[in-house]
Amino acid sequence: MKKLGIHAVIRKKKKKYTLSTPEITAENKLKRDFTASKPNEKLVTDVTEFKVTQENKKLYLSAILDLYDRCY
Repeated sequence: MKKLGIHAVIRKKKKKYTLSTPEITAENKLKRDFTASKPNEKLVTDVTEFKVTQENKKLYLSAILDLYDRCY
């Protein structure tokens, strides 16, 4: 590369996401007590966002977990 007078060009990485703050924060009802004594007593969820670049759309996946069934 030195003989040919060429060199690598290092580009800055682009941000892949933007930080945002939630508009509404829910009350902490579990207070870190993740055990349940009966089914459907405590349910938790998490939402994941997927971006479909070909169609310029977003898909959301929401998994729901019953804390009674959780094995430790």
